[in-house]
Amino acid sequence: MRVILLSISFLFILASIKSQTDASIRPYSFQHKANLNSNTISMPAFDLERELIAEHQNRINKSGMYRFGYEHQTSINFNNSAGWTVLPNGDKIAQLHLKSDGALSINIIFSDFYLPENTYLHVYNTEKSTLVGAYTSLNNNLNHILGTDLIKGDEMVIEFFQPHSITENPRLFINTVVHGYEDINGWYAQQKVNESGACNMDVVCSDGIPWEKEIRSVARITNGGGLCSGSLVNNTAQDGTPYFLTANHCGPQSMASAVFRFNYDSPVCGSQNTANSQNAQQNHTINGSSFKARNSNSDFGLVELNAIPPANYNVYYAGWNNSGDIPTQTVGIHHPSGDVKKLAFDEDAPTSSAFGSSIANGEWRILQWDRNTTTEGGSSGSGLWDENHLIVGQLHGGQANCANSVNDYYGKFSVSWDGNGSTTRLKDWLDPQNSGTTTLNGWDPNATDNDVYLVSTLWPETTNCGNSIAPKILIKNNGAEVLTTITFNYGANGVPSSTYNWSGSLAVNDTLSISLPSTNIQTQGQNTLTIISSNPNGTQDGDPSNDSLSVNFVNNLNCLAFPNPFKDELTINFEAEKANDLPVEIFLTDIQGKQLWNTTHDINSSKELKVNTSQLASGIYILELRYSKESTLQKLIKGA
Repeated sequence: MRVILLSISFLFILASIKSQTDASIRPYSFQHKANLNSNTISMPAFDLERELIAEHQNRINKSGMYRFGYEHQTSINFNNSAGWTVLPNGDKIAQLHLKSDGALSINIIFSDFYLPENTYLHVYNTEKSTLVGAYTSLNNNLNHILGTDLIKGDEMVIEFFQPHSITENPRLFINTVVHGYEDINGWYAQQKVNESGACNMDVVCSDGIPWEKEIRSVARITNGGGLCSGSLVNNTAQDGTPYFLTANHCGPQSMASAVFRFNYDSPVCGSQNTANSQNAQQNHTINGSSFKARNSNSDFGLVELNAIPPANYNVYYAGWNNSGDIPTQTVGIHHPSGDVKKLAFDEDAPTSSAFGSSIANGEWRILQWDRNTTTEGGSSGSGLWDENHLIVGQLHGGQANCANSVNDYYGKFSVSWDGNGSTTRLKDWLDPQNSGTTTLNGWDPNATDNDVYLVSTLWPETTNCGNSIAPKILIKNNGAEVLTTITFNYGANGVPSSTYNWSGSLAVNDTLSISLPSTNIQTQGQNTLTIISSNPNGTQDGDPSNDSLSVNFVNNLNCLAFPNPFKDELTINFEAEKANDLPVEIFLTDIQGKQLWNTTHDINSSKELKVNTSQLASGIYILELRYSKESTLQKLIKGA
């Protein structure tokens, strides 16, 4: 069965590559010098201050789409309004400039869109620094609607090319021109991508590592002058149908013209401190969708994207839980204020509540976000995941922000599951087999069967003591099969002298910390530890790019205790030659000399002693070891 599913998915992916803009086709005017006829249409002035005042209230409780632009309602027939040029060989070029003074960006909606075969259309700015296209006949869709991505600046050029052999006319009717008054793409900012609160945590930060797959399911939605968030979701057929979950108040029934941008992520962890997140390094977009279902009771909307995201987008189809069981903790993944993707963490169980819903207890209430995280306007429609990495709701609204991270409300997935017909519930679309499934894991179309991901080293951190080291690592199962065996080769300074064959059970998407047996270190000072994984489940690893880790640390062959600074555990290292086979007395005092703890240790049983220090307050301490004839002291620091 697996082979059949993968084969079908592969065919879908091939088709979807042909369904998006074709960057290999350049505008005629970019490649040839020619005097082309062109007309200009200017948008009228509008009251920007009034728009900002109205939008301010919307952003307080996230009750509507986050507005970044003013929508000029137009009635522009491109064929009649553009300037046409007939080239000597009979080819035709049409150009139309749309200008909206002072705009930071412009995007448009074609309410009637149709391109004949072998014709193509581009949109770009007058500086030719921002280009979208080519749109071709493969962008035609059943809705005959298309919304473009944003073009930087206050003037957009629409250019259409028609070969002399094509006599059929296009249909290009523009009913909306969006004057962008907020820089949602970070084109003008130097230090941060845009104006979301500084507390928002970039998904690339270390806290996001366990959520790497779910992060790939989330996209930013631009629809006209509005913004929302949402997530690709899996269905029980696991056939790659690109169902996309968002909020009802984001207008799923009008998303035929929406642009869904995946992987709009900062490449660096620049949040929560200096707010210097960077712009995304790729523009992975899908144009348009078809409406499937919505319901105001739980504020959900479900659409199907017009194309399956191509393989190079590396998307993930999120799993879900429709049982209504209370999660023990939750995670939100979203685009606050249209910014690069962020994380929100609540380490407590949500409560049942309502937020403008007619159904009692129809929503999950987040009492307060943790880890200094939050959501904002633009986060609407984003998913809420439980501790098992399954979606349990989507963001309806709430008052949470960086200054006041309390009260957010998510429509329950379990409430959205049922309704009065296929257009008011999720189950017809996400369980087409009517299997009665209550939980469904996510699906990764690019996953290999066996893939070990070496996430990080948990030990050593910065220092080690003695002539051996016992590494501790964090791994993740990034494959499609449960991992039961893995081989680890590791060692210091380029010599993987030790081997450890792990066995156990690590489920798909789960992480596990593993303590490796000690390996020798003979070098005082700077060292490098290298760890390599191989042979998962007795086969070749499907992604060798994440199979190795290296960490630098300082080794002290003669220290008393490590690590230093320490946190919840301290390892004391004894010198056997000083003990003369007698027990060693151990004393720990604070900086004022007050004794906090003492014991004795027989080094014949072990040359190391691990001490639980979780109850000690942060500060400076003195460790004393009293041997038979001498004592040794070491100053220790307990970190926060």
